[in-house]
Amino acid sequence: MLRKFHLAFGIICIAILTGLGAAFLSWLIHHIEVLSFGHSESQYPIVTDHTTPTRRLLSMLIGGVIVAICLCLLQTKGRAVVGIKGILSGKTAPFIENCLHAILQIVGVGCGAPIGREVAPREIGALFAQKCLNYFHIDAKWHTPILASSAAAGLAAVYHVPFAGAIFALEILLGSFSIPFALIALSISLIATLVARITVDSSAFYHTIQIDGSLNTILFSALVGLVVSLPATWFKKQSNWAETSRYKGYSLLWSLPTVFLISGVIAIFLPEILGNGRSAAQTAFNHQITLLIAIALFFAKWFAVIMTLKGGAFGGTLTPGLSLGAILGLIVGLLCQYIFPDVPLAAMTLSGACAFLAVSMQAPLTAFALVISFTAQGYDSYLPLITAVTLAMGLHYFVKKASA
Repeated sequence: MLRKFHLAFGIICIAILTGLGAAFLSWLIHHIEVLSFGHSESQYPIVTDHTTPTRRLLSMLIGGVIVAICLCLLQTKGRAVVGIKGILSGKTAPFIENCLHAILQIVGVGCGAPIGREVAPREIGALFAQKCLNYFHIDAKWHTPILASSAAAGLAAVYHVPFAGAIFALEILLGSFSIPFALIALSISLIATLVARITVDSSAFYHTIQIDGSLNTILFSALVGLVVSLPATWFKKQSNWAETSRYKGYSLLWSLPTVFLISGVIAIFLPEILGNGRSAAQTAFNHQITLLIAIALFFAKWFAVIMTLKGGAFGGTLTPGLSLGAILGLIVGLLCQYIFPDVPLAAMTLSGACAFLAVSMQAPLTAFALVISFTAQGYDSYLPLITAVTLAMGLHYFVKKASA
């Protein structure tokens, strides 16, 4: 009984620390965005709104130089940073270096780097959990589920998506479902999310209309699921290549400023590519751009993400992948409008986001839970979104088996 109480107390402490870490990172990116753009995403979901090309370009250039110098020093002078996979495998992460690594990710994205910010809170969550597990001498059999749940709770806390965070832990990080694991994942995500509310807004991350579950909507969502499947597969392959072959060490002193500057130049014409993907996705959800602009934004965002990762930056592909799927869904919808004027564009953008995310993450349940949580969609949206995810994943595996 005492050991169970000890375990429960340790889990609560880990969840609180994870939530505090997520709250700090959210506070930090808010202030960096204000410095960079004059306001943050909490004020303008499309953070580049009301900014000038000069300000966007300077923000990217200055941010690229700062992150390059700091990351170079971290890699050449500090102890080797241990990623989430390393922590889950039992490697001990250096506390200071890992914290600085997470902070630099937030600085880069806050300045406009077109990659996700979700890896930083996940790393912080896993780092705090590892320290607490050792401090409380918790039984080794619980280490992996607690570490995975804490990493996922970091994601849950910064986006206020506790259920999606728990699913992320079980489906992606653990790859295993059981009652004890689910209880740990849900508990840590819930507590961390509640704690992080000291700086994190609890409202929906993306603003879009509620979609219906009519047969017409389901059919168009099915079409989107089939269309986005192969592009999502290619995006996953390219992002994996960029992450495994990124520039390191002293090469960062020229590679990172260069790729940040290139993104800044592209943002003169397509400012929505900057940031973690929220601006691009929200632009798609608003349905207020032309077909040609949507196509240009899709390829520009894709290129900027891969280029930034290859250039040596660290960050996620979750929100960028969601944004690419939303834009591609919008493109399909705008094309269909030439034949079917009553195309449900909202459903097609949401279905594109959900299906693209499912394939690029190889996690259909997590993708569904995230999109529902991000957009506060109701029950009527479940059938269209599940249809899109099922067909996208099905086509992905069919092509994979056929080419094996």
